[in-house]
Amino acid sequence: MNHYLINALLLIILSSCTGHALERDDRPNIVIIVADDLGYSDLGCFGSEISTPNIDALAAAGRIFTGFYTAATCSPTRAMLLAGVDNHQAGLGDMAERMVSVPEEWGQPGYEGYLNDRVISFVKLIKEAGYRTYMTGKWHLGMTPDRSPMSNGFDKSFALMDAYADHFYPDPEYTTFWENDNYGSYPAGKFSTDFYTDKVLDFLKEDKKSDSPFFLYAAYTAPHWPLQAPDRYIQKYSDVYNDGYDKLRERRFNGLKKKGLLSDKVTLPALPSLKGNLYDISDQPLAPWDSLNEKEQEIEAKKMEIYAAMVENLDYNIGRIISYLRKVRAFENTLFMFFSDNGASSLDANEVHDPFNPLPYMGTAGSFVAYGPNWAHACSAVNRYYKGYSSEGGIHSPLIIKMPFQTTGLDVAPDFITVCDVAPTILELAETTYPGIYKGRPLVPLQGQSMLPFLRGESRDIHDQDFVIGWELFGRAAVRQGPWKIVCIEPPFGTGSFELFNLDTDPAESNNLADTYPEKLQEMVAHWNNYVQKNGVIWTEK
Repeated sequence: MNHYLINALLLIILSSCTGHALERDDRPNIVIIVADDLGYSDLGCFGSEISTPNIDALAAAGRIFTGFYTAATCSPTRAMLLAGVDNHQAGLGDMAERMVSVPEEWGQPGYEGYLNDRVISFVKLIKEAGYRTYMTGKWHLGMTPDRSPMSNGFDKSFALMDAYADHFYPDPEYTTFWENDNYGSYPAGKFSTDFYTDKVLDFLKEDKKSDSPFFLYAAYTAPHWPLQAPDRYIQKYSDVYNDGYDKLRERRFNGLKKKGLLSDKVTLPALPSLKGNLYDISDQPLAPWDSLNEKEQEIEAKKMEIYAAMVENLDYNIGRIISYLRKVRAFENTLFMFFSDNGASSLDANEVHDPFNPLPYMGTAGSFVAYGPNWAHACSAVNRYYKGYSSEGGIHSPLIIKMPFQTTGLDVAPDFITVCDVAPTILELAETTYPGIYKGRPLVPLQGQSMLPFLRGESRDIHDQDFVIGWELFGRAAVRQGPWKIVCIEPPFGTGSFELFNLDTDPAESNNLADTYPEKLQEMVAHWNNYVQKNGVIWTEK
């Protein structure tokens, strides 16, 4: 008698003994990968020169979404991701590190600086529904044990609790890591993306005999500054960016068009005259590449080389996860999502061991380099401005989704999606629901919408044309309904009042239609006022 028949007979006997058929949990595994400060055009499948074959392969087998929106910075996006509601409802109405200097936000609901008790992480709910739950990388949603990943539903985690850290040697005096239910120790000298992936693989290997599905949240800190990478990756991009950020912006813009992600009718928007920072506008001019001397150009090019190296290393490590899942035959029944937490960062810094000869030290452990607004404009390409702004460059992110057992890629989807839609999607996929009350405390209702009907081809839309969403951070405001969007940003990046754009014809937000369609502007401002009231936004028009 062959072993297949013996196994079948054993199953029948066991079923008879227990009184019911043995059940296998066939719900899919779920992998969410979030990059930190990745620009909209930084991936090969989005027209970039940076090598990202593993991410590109996910896109080729899955689908690219060009209408995905986050918050304008990291922790608000992460709150919206896990809670499925607006960041002002979830406790991150502002970044915790900034709230200390904004007295009007102190003690106000929605401005706690961590995931508050009015929301619940969807991870808790899917854990209770039988999922194994893992997390590595950046948390940034609370610094105390009762606000840690484990307290929010993760079985195993290794998390950077802060906003950023040195990628090789995090300073223990200023940097906090949390491993499972206690403080964690970072292995000095290990590159962050490599280490976080090591932990992912450790978690998966430790539980490889489990029959229950898993959820993985890989929240990488790359390519967030300080720009650092293993030297072998940096060397690959030597001389690639010697013609500068202005040329790169043109190439990226054209690359989006070649990939079919941007209409041929769209023109490259003009750049502002001044540099923009995260919280305010600099009084320093935005210097064209040709205005730099040879040494300045060499330094600037090196910054982008390091940044590109970080992105390629990120892709390599995503490939490590995929390879392992293929090896253990878990890849096919896994949903993959990849996106960035916000747009490219405009921070400009060049702190190295020898400021008079910085080139040998840039990108090494202990250096603090950031590539500045010119490269951020290039990485944003068509999108206006960058991280910290309610314009497209701050909140418009690349999104790739590959469904379980999907092998054939689908056409690019321009449909509007918000990061709040992830939580209800995962809950439906995990076959569980969101409660109105959890352990005696009432919860804010979900504001997102499950994407599953659309992803499965059962619905033509995720959101209808009447759906309204708002954004606010640092006093910079926006509302979108269908193709229409209003934006309020302080001068010189904006007018200080609401401007009106039609993103179907003007994704670059270069043509203010406020005077052309005053009634539409008035209608959209009314939506903004409703958004403020509904979400408890503290805001004063600039």
